[in-house]
Amino acid sequence: MPNELDQVIHQPIRTKILALLLNSGKCDYSTIKSTLDLTDGHMSTHMKVLTAEQYVEVEKSFVDNKPKTTYKVTKFGKKKFAEYIESLKEIISIK
Repeated sequence: MPNELDQVIHQPIRTKILALLLNSGKCDYSTIKSTLDLTDGHMSTHMKVLTAEQYVEVEKSFVDNKPKTTYKVTKFGKKKFAEYIESLKEIISIK
């Protein structure tokens, strides 16, 4: 029997956010929002979950006197995403 799917990750937008961040290393708010075609509301809601659960860390800074929010996956988040992928592999290999 496969492992339970991680409910923090097993939500399409959060899966896409984590995949994007893992592929990119880190991304700013605007890049994630535009790449995944998210509204501010969706972006905010899902990033709150990912940061509260410590899958993603946030860094706030100023660039040219404008606020910039950057996100990257934590070590814990990388571990949980790898486990999630393994669970999916187990599910699709069931005959």
